[in-house]
Amino acid sequence: FTEPSQVLDLKAEYIGVTSVNLKWVVNDNTSDPYTYRIEFVNDTKKNLTFNDTKAEITNLTPGTLYNFTVFAVAADNETEGEGSSIDLYTRPSPVLDLEAEYIGVTSVILKWVVNDNASDPYTYRIQFVNGTPVPHLTFNGTKAEITELIPGTMYNFTVFAVAADNETEGEGASIDLYTRPSPVLDLEAEYIGVTSVILKWVVNDNASDPYMYRIGVVDGTNDTPVKNLTFNDTKAEITNLTPGTLYNFTVFAVAADNETEGEGVSIDLYTRPSPVLDLEAEYIGVTSVILKWVVNDNASDPYTYRIQFVNGTPVPHLTFNGTKAEITELIPGTLYNFTVSAVAADNETEGEGASIDLYT
Repeated sequence: FTEPSQVLDLKAEYIGVTSVNLKWVVNDNTSDPYTYRIEFVNDTKKNLTFNDTKAEITNLTPGTLYNFTVFAVAADNETEGEGSSIDLYTRPSPVLDLEAEYIGVTSVILKWVVNDNASDPYTYRIQFVNGTPVPHLTFNGTKAEITELIPGTMYNFTVFAVAADNETEGEGASIDLYTRPSPVLDLEAEYIGVTSVILKWVVNDNASDPYMYRIGVVDGTNDTPVKNLTFNDTKAEITNLTPGTLYNFTVFAVAADNETEGEGVSIDLYTRPSPVLDLEAEYIGVTSVILKWVVNDNASDPYTYRIQFVNGTPVPHLTFNGTKAEITELIPGTLYNFTVSAVAADNETEGEGASIDLYT
């Protein structure tokens, strides 16, 4: 038998993780059909025989370079033509266990696992999409920090293992993540009442989806959580509080997945004490009076009491610790207006004053 011609146009019709499909062309007009021997080498050499000008070669190692050589074999099953060769990498396997190790405001750290035994190390291409695709990034290890993201925004991250030719990719593994919202700004009390407060704040993020806001309320005297409330606006009224009591309010911006929160921003506030009750004179003298009153609040910290008294013009106020006070050095036979205000333990937050007019 004369030698068959060399096969032509050898190429890969399909490249998989553990298999490739090769095809080629033969121009000989021989009366007897050829068979084809394929020799493929990766560390060790193997041979397979096929009857057609197409062959699927299986049981290959993922992400590995193989040299495939195809020989046309005459009908005696011995006489071979010159071989035609092609170098191909099998595709890497998809990465496993893709997850976020860290989620920040403008960055995330992803990690994953690769089980392939490819002799050459992989690189990893990460494509991330926020509405529209953005240029991909390439990393050498199985962990990647992706920066310069938009706060409070959903991204789809897809990780592809890439073989040592920097071209042959595995199937992508994907994860959807929201970056964390930025902390809220300028948190302050717009109103402080006896059993309620109104908080307001500012948000500067350009997230496409609106945030919600979680407010954690903690009793500041014993660090006991009291409430977790959710609001849609950058203003919130929190009710059913105890008068004259210290509360810690922490506001978290929450992304549109209702899970991913920004860092909390806190403010400590006392609610206002209730007005004192049953204000009366226990004693009226020539230059002094003794006032007494009642307080029904259950504030954990005791109040002090500010008494302002006026005879035509205001005079400096006095402060007392109990619910009784003696005010001296008054002018005989003179009308005074006495106003008693309960003051919370911060010595600043006052309740509404209760007043009484008395003549010495």
